[in-house]
Amino acid sequence: MELKCEFRYFYLLGIGRKYTSTIDSSSITKPNTIIQTINGQHLDGKSDKDVEAILFIGTTVNYFPQGLNEIFPNLKAVYIGRCGLKSITRRDLDGLENIEVLRCYENKITSLPDNLFRNMNKLIDVSFSDNDLQCMSSDVLKPILKNDLKFVDFRENRSIDAVYCNSSYPQEIIGNKVDSVTKLMALIGEKCDKLIKSDKEMFLIAALEGFKELWTTGRLSDITIVTDTEKFKVHKFALAMQSSVFTSIFENVMKDRPSDEIQMKNIDPEVAKTFLKFFYTGEVEIEEISNLLELFALAAKFKVETLMSIIEDMIIDDLNDDNAIEIYELACRFNCDGMKTSAFEFIQSMFDEPLKDELMNQPEILKELVEAKQKINSILKKQKLA
Repeated sequence: MELKCEFRYFYLLGIGRKYTSTIDSSSITKPNTIIQTINGQHLDGKSDKDVEAILFIGTTVNYFPQGLNEIFPNLKAVYIGRCGLKSITRRDLDGLENIEVLRCYENKITSLPDNLFRNMNKLIDVSFSDNDLQCMSSDVLKPILKNDLKFVDFRENRSIDAVYCNSSYPQEIIGNKVDSVTKLMALIGEKCDKLIKSDKEMFLIAALEGFKELWTTGRLSDITIVTDTEKFKVHKFALAMQSSVFTSIFENVMKDRPSDEIQMKNIDPEVAKTFLKFFYTGEVEIEEISNLLELFALAAKFKVETLMSIIEDMIIDDLNDDNAIEIYELACRFNCDGMKTSAFEFIQSMFDEPLKDELMNQPEILKELVEAKQKINSILKKQKLA
């Protein structure tokens, strides 16, 4: 998708005067819409690299636009106001880990996932005021508590109406102001956890329980997944609901070559079991996973995006000196910007002198540097033991 904008300087509360892309006409009505280009007349001497803020105001943005970081690599602020935004997920923020301000106000968002702000290490200003928030927990703010938050606004929502503003922040407050983020989190826990489930929600809960039973019993299964050592009885409709790859297999490949089995060779049976179970439960227990990276690769191969997002967070939490380069290569292989950035930042921390940011897009050189570093560390360790 191509968008048109106006480039100008804009004074933004908290971060000051910034070179800004303002978009007042767009029609983003489908999820995962990638913005290819944003056209406008730059001010003299300016380019896309100078843009530090983007504003979508009073236009149609039903789903969070993808690819903003590819166009404007130095963004510090994203504003989406009065645009009909329906939802926001952690994956929507991939590549935007360096932003300081995220304001999605006067929209239609009903829930925020707990992992929304994972790895948002510079975020200090957050607003979801005037939405329809009713489903979220206080855990949503935990990843950014260390950021010295300046402004967190949940005013005028269905289940929560409160705002926190640091005394040093230049923001005039009207409404229910609390004097600490801790108190705001307590309010979220108190107000948003007491929702009465609707008939629709009760139906979904019952359906989920039914799905779990189908996984446990294998009843009415119509396809078998065959690994090297185990077989799993599953249901085409369950797999097709979350995987376009499985849908294609059932509608095209197996149409020409009828079979009641799909071979999944060279895959750890425990990984395959965890992968298939997810289609029925929507859950992943860390204790069940024998190989996070293999599970992520399997989810990516079959394009199960929800599972990819869950495992990506687990992988990032598990980053260490031994697996950082392998995780970085996996992220490059499947174009996962968030995981790639986290792995690269971890790798940077392994060196006394920070690596140049340009190396983030040079995997072969980066791998050589890490292997050399590990070899040197091994030699030094042996000398100490001698």
